[in-house]
Amino acid sequence: SVAEKFSLAGSQHPVVGVIGQEVVLPCQLSPPARLSNMEVLWRKIGTEFIPVHEYSDVGPKDQTGEGYQSRTELFPQEFSNGNVSLKLKRLQMTDGGRYHCYVKNLEWSQETTTELQVAAVAPVFIDVLGPQNSGIGLACRSTGWFPKPELQWVGKNLEMEFVTDVTQDTENLYSVVSYITVTEKENSGDISCIVQNGLLEPERQSAIHLTGGIFPQVSPWLIAFLILLALALIGVGACAYLGYTAKRKVSQKKRSEEEA
Repeated sequence: SVAEKFSLAGSQHPVVGVIGQEVVLPCQLSPPARLSNMEVLWRKIGTEFIPVHEYSDVGPKDQTGEGYQSRTELFPQEFSNGNVSLKLKRLQMTDGGRYHCYVKNLEWSQETTTELQVAAVAPVFIDVLGPQNSGIGLACRSTGWFPKPELQWVGKNLEMEFVTDVTQDTENLYSVVSYITVTEKENSGDISCIVQNGLLEPERQSAIHLTGGIFPQVSPWLIAFLILLALALIGVGACAYLGYTAKRKVSQKKRSEEEA
C-alpha cells in the first residue's frame, strides 16, 4: 500500500536560525516521489496547531497563516524529489519552537516535526575611556544578542579583572558591557573583546592596539619639582625646630637668672 511505501522525515537535530535572516525547515518524503492530489500543511506546535503554510493540489495553491504573510515559501519544483521543506524568512524572536510537517493525499498521510531555535548576534565595539589610576580604561559593548551571550577579554599579558553587566530588553534581546583597566606592563600587542553564545559557532569580536604613549606618564620635571619640594619642606622643618630649640634655651636661661 502507499502508506507502507512512503515515510516522512524532518531534522533529528534542532535547526538554528538568525533573527532577520531566513532558514529552511527540512521535511523529506522517502523514497522521493510526487504524490497526486497532495496536500502539505506546515503548522507551529503550541497549545494548539498554529497555521504557518498550507499547499494543496486542489483548490487554493498556497495559503499562509496569520503573522507569516510573505514570510514563507515551499519549493514546488522540488516536490518530485520528495522535498516539502519550508523556507521561513525574516526570522523573528517569536518564531522559535517546534514545527509540524503534515503531508497527505487520498490514500496516505504522514507527519514529522522539526525544532527551530532562534539566535541573534550583534557587532562588538571597544571604547577607550581614558586614563584610570595607573592604566587606561576600556569598555566593550554589544547590543542585540540571543540567547544570553558570554564575553571575555583576551590579551598576551592581560591579568586584570574585569566587570561585566548583562541586561535584557523588552524584546528579550540581551546587551552586554564590560569594563577593564589595562596597565602599561600588560600592554604587549592587541587586546581583544570576544562575545559569543551557545547556539552559533561564529563569535563576534573587536580588537584594539594600545601604544606605550597612551598610558599615563609621570613628567621628569614633575619628579624634580616633587624632590625639591620635599627638600624645601625638610629644610623649613629643620629651621623651625632649631629656632624653637634656641628660643627654649633662652627662655630657660632667663628663668634661671630670675630665680637666682
